[in-house]
Formats: sequence, C-alpha cells, structure tokens
Amino acid sequence: MKIQQRYAKPIMWLSALLMTALVAGCGGGGKDPILGANVVANIFVPPVNAVIPGACTVAGPTVTASNPIHGNQLATTSTSGVAGNGKSITAIFSEAMNGATINPSTFTLARVGGAALIPASVNYSANLATLNTASALLVNTSYTAVIQGSVTSAAGTPIGCNYVWTFKTAAAAVIGAPSVNLGLADTYAIASTAGITNAAATTINGNVVLDPNATCNGESVLAAGTFGLCDGKAPTLNGVVASPLFPDAGVTSGAVKADVRAAYLALSPAITIGATAIPAGTTLGNSVGSTLVPGDNYFVPGVYQSLTSILITGDVTLDAQGDPDAVFIFQSSSTIGTLGGADRILLVGGAKASNVWWWAGSAATLGTGTFWQGNILASDDVTMLVGASSCGRLFAGASTDGAFVLNNNVVSVPGNPSGPATCQ
Repeated sequence: MKIQQRYAKPIMWLSALLMTALVAGCGGGGKDPILGANVVANIFVPPVNAVIPGACTVAGPTVTASNPIHGNQLATTSTSGVAGNGKSITAIFSEAMNGATINPSTFTLARVGGAALIPASVNYSANLATLNTASALLVNTSYTAVIQGSVTSAAGTPIGCNYVWTFKTAAAAVIGAPSVNLGLADTYAIASTAGITNAAATTINGNVVLDPNATCNGESVLAAGTFGLCDGKAPTLNGVVASPLFPDAGVTSGAVKADVRAAYLALSPAITIGATAIPAGTTLGNSVGSTLVPGDNYFVPGVYQSLTSILITGDVTLDAQGDPDAVFIFQSSSTIGTLGGADRILLVGGAKASNVWWWAGSAATLGTGTFWQGNILASDDVTMLVGASSCGRLFAGASTDGAFVLNNNVVSVPGNPSGPATCQ
C-alpha cells in the first residue's frame, strides 16, 4: 500500500517495534495512527513495510518503492555481484528523473545516529536510483537511507521533501541476490518479439508488448492498443498492447523491449556471479509432504544455476525466511518448465512471486494445469499448455526472437488489481 502525506518537521523516531521514516518539509500531524498516542505535531509513524512516497508537490515525481523496503528487520548485509561485497540500496521513481541530480550528496545511507557512509557509487537508470556501498553492511544494525527533496524529474520538478526510510540488517552476515529493475517493462505481463497465438479463452492481467511482430493468431493487432480480431480468439486483456502500431509508432514498444533485454542481461550468469550450482540435468521438486531437501525441493534466497535445464516435477518450496525483500534467481543454460498437473511452486516465509526470477537460456514451457510463481525471462519462446496460469511476468524473445503460445491460460503481473489478490 502506497501512502503519501505532507509534513512540516523532519525527525527520527525508533520504536521498540519498528524503524520509522521521516519526511521533511511537509505538513500534517496529530495522533499517531499506529501507536494510537498523541504525538508532537507533524510526526507520522508509518507501518512496518510501508512504502512512503516523499512527494510534497501537488503533481510531481515520487518514490514508489525501495529495496530494502522500509521497516525490513532482516535485510541482507551484502549483494551478490557488487564489488567489495557491497550492498545495493535502490529506489524506484514514478517517472523519468534528471540523473544528474541523483548523486552521493542527494542519495545517502548512514547507520542510525551515525555519519553518512561514503558509497562506492550512486547511479540512475530507467527510473531506478542505486547506491552501492563500498563494503558489506554491519550485522544487526539499523540504517537510514535518504533521498533529498532537491532531486528532480527530467522535466525539472523536485520531489519536494526528503524521502527517508529505515531498515535493519540480519543478525548474521547474509549475501542476497541483487534486486531486478524492469524499467518500463514493469507493468507488462507478456512480451514477445515473434507474435502470439491463442487457442482458447485466455486472460492477461497487465500490459502486452509485441515488437517487431505485432500479430495475434497471424492477424495484425490494432492501432487502438488491442489484440484486434485475432482469428476470433483474442485473449481478454486488462491492459493495452504496445506495438509498432500503438501508442507512438514503436517508440514505447521498442523501449519496453529494450528494458526486457537489459533485465535479461542483468540476470545472466555472467553478471550475477557467485551462483550456487544445482545438479546438471536438473529436476527440482518432490511429491506433496516430502522431506524438504535444500537444493532439490527447498531453497532460501539466492542465485542458483543449472548448466543444463530446469524442470519442476512436484512441489518446490521457496522460503524467504521472514525477509520481505528476499530475491530468488534461478538460471538455466537451456530450458525452464514443468511437467504439469500437480507441479507447484510454494512461497513461504514472506516470499513473493514478484521477487522470484527464472532465467532461461532458451525456451520455457509451462505444462498442462501448472500454477507458476515468478517472472520468466526466456531467450526465445514461451509456451503455456492448456490451463496453465502464472503469477508472474512471462517474457519471450528476451534475447533472440521468441513467440508466445497460449491456450486457455491466465497471466498476471504481481500486484495487478485485476489479478488474484494472492498474486503479489
């Protein structure tokens, strides 16, 4: 739930239950909505895990999400792939920003009560600001991240007040998988560079990008941003179809495709170094109620790599261990898929489909009746057999040409209001 407020005076408040956020230069105040006590005017104590956009302007940019999220008490101390075992701290903006205004002076991290750390780097790309620390964070330590209100959009509009959030690291040193930035592709459920085919009733909760082949069952999509006739089998779409025909002669669809391919490269084994190897010829999972075996049917947050394929047969449990930012990345040098039927991906310990990533060196196939959890980026084709559904984005052609095959399916962007309430 996103919360936006205006307040007048910046303060820092640490309660026994949570780390609070400060928002400077804004108006408000009164009764604390969490603790129920009367507090000093203009102080707001947000709930644990709240995302608090720091915009004070009537219309302007906001921070829509951060990693770690505000209130996380189990943040990892470092991030896989960051030089010097550093930690990546990220913030996503609601619109394109002026990257020159996002720098070590305007995006800072400090231990609570301490001086700002000297970062290894601060950069901005595709609505995402990233601060990389020069070394791992301390264990069992509270930190405050700040983005100054002077940061501006590409059009020059400032966010207006400081965006401030707090988190605490886990009691033991933990290396976490890197967060993934989809850029403009974030709201897209399906991507394809070679068109789609659909054999029966299908529902897509999210946008679709078809570029350069903008066809559905061999027929051109429409310039109105819909599937068009699709040979009488157009999917039900809660979103729009971006293509070279809509909305701006390929500018948007080309940019979305570029962001899909950038994310595919960012998740590749060459970039996400330090992956845990899983056995070659990989089948993951076991029958319902089986003993949990790490590396087979049970995984904690991290990066896992198979030098061949990944085929899920039975139940696979992903355990976030209470960390709401926990990221799981599975890399297959070949295909990813399921046999179908009883195959399940179970998310426990606070794990979310939005933070699960499946990287396929070639194609992905979801078997008949499969309920899939997580986002797939496949180098070429994605195929959904009869009745398969996905809580997660499915991107075909993320590296080469890739078609998308549908047959009585449901695909939902996690958190999409038209999707299942449990799909997050």
